[in-house]
Amino acid sequence: MSQKWKTALLWIVASILALVTGILVSSGNIPVAAVICVAPILALIITKAFDNRFLSLSFILIADFSIPVLEHYIVGQSMGLMMDFAIAFNIAIIILTHFYGERQECTNKITPDLLVAVGVWLFYCLVEVINPNMRSIGVWLSAVRSMALYFFIVVIITQLAITNFKRVKLFLGIWSVFVLITFIKVLYQKYIGWTPGDIYFLNVMDGKRTHIIYYGTRYFSTFSDAANYGGCMGMSTVVFAIAGMHGSNLKEKIYYFAVAGCACIGMFLSGTRSALPVPVAGVMAYLVLIKDFKKMIPISIVCAAAIGILAFTDIGQSNTQIRRARTIFNRTEDLSYQVRKDNQRALRMHMKKLPFGNGLGMSAGRAQRNGDYSPVTNYPTDSWLVQLWVETGIIGLIVYICVMCFIFAKGAYIVFFKLKNKHLAGICAGLLSGVMGLFVMSTNNEVFTQFPNSILVYMSLSILFISPQIEGKMEENE
Repeated sequence: MSQKWKTALLWIVASILALVTGILVSSGNIPVAAVICVAPILALIITKAFDNRFLSLSFILIADFSIPVLEHYIVGQSMGLMMDFAIAFNIAIIILTHFYGERQECTNKITPDLLVAVGVWLFYCLVEVINPNMRSIGVWLSAVRSMALYFFIVVIITQLAITNFKRVKLFLGIWSVFVLITFIKVLYQKYIGWTPGDIYFLNVMDGKRTHIIYYGTRYFSTFSDAANYGGCMGMSTVVFAIAGMHGSNLKEKIYYFAVAGCACIGMFLSGTRSALPVPVAGVMAYLVLIKDFKKMIPISIVCAAAIGILAFTDIGQSNTQIRRARTIFNRTEDLSYQVRKDNQRALRMHMKKLPFGNGLGMSAGRAQRNGDYSPVTNYPTDSWLVQLWVETGIIGLIVYICVMCFIFAKGAYIVFFKLKNKHLAGICAGLLSGVMGLFVMSTNNEVFTQFPNSILVYMSLSILFISPQIEGKMEENE
């Protein structure tokens, strides 16, 4: 943005704020006036965002991790609106810089293959508005945002903002800071106690029923629930452990490994068994991608040993977390797994009549809260893919799986064949492996599109697909 426009914008904002603050102070509304006085800082950030789109992109990341926290404190309000505002702000920055900025940020070309793939899924979800089982446009609109619209828009925003390798590392840096914050919070919960927001979640929102149970406490840190926290920490473990192996210097390696270690501990403290396949699947995907036998052999040995100990021995059986983790390898003793399979068998009978599903947002308790008590709503979905099956039908599930398989296959092709820079290729392999691990978890849990996981997934895939352009700029700079 030119200096003339910046100066004009600052004068306008300052004048309005001075007027509003004066009125509020004269009327005795001091707290609101104090908040308004902070607004100039926000105005300065906005003007800086015109020259640096990553700054505005960081607002999305901040909102992404803040929403689960605020949901524990603010009742009856849709915190998803915070993400809507952050995305709208980014769209406004893109439009304004296109017409009035110096366009030095507009150096990337949005990758059409990823955008088309996500666009196909978005189109299907948009068509679901005419599903005869939909009870209201509001329910559909609320569901389509998290299910498809965010994915499509975040791809565009991210690929326009991540213009060089430095910003890729900044993205990991912001992510790592939030991992450490959530780790500190989970230690606080375990060793000091609950905060007022935690107590409200446990007692008023009935979180105690699923988080303080017979074998111990499932800690959820700043997240909506323990499963969501466990899934995010499992993905973070994979991403930062792999980033550490490909760090450019010793300090960077140590930092990434420390973040991965904190994430791994957090994953176990969540007490979520379904999160354990995330690092396992992520590491297996990484071993295929790296083409580095020096690393592949020791990593394979460690993973095989860990799986072997859980599957074929009784080592650590006295530990509650290890004992529960071991039930993954013995489904006949896993009662919750058997219940899920029974529910899915019952759903299969009802879903034969719903090839296009029961409508977006119209599954289980979500549907019953909107007045739908049809037989298909009597069964919990329990996983992201089952939720998709119920809400979009077998046709929607096939479309979604085909889209994700294409994205994973093309992402693997980019890492395997196109990227030559080992540092960038390693980070992209970590991002893809982490997302694939979380996707495996989605077969047993609904965390794939919950905050903050969904935005992290969308940004990671966007960076992966834009990485060949980033590598080209790295070569030019050299």
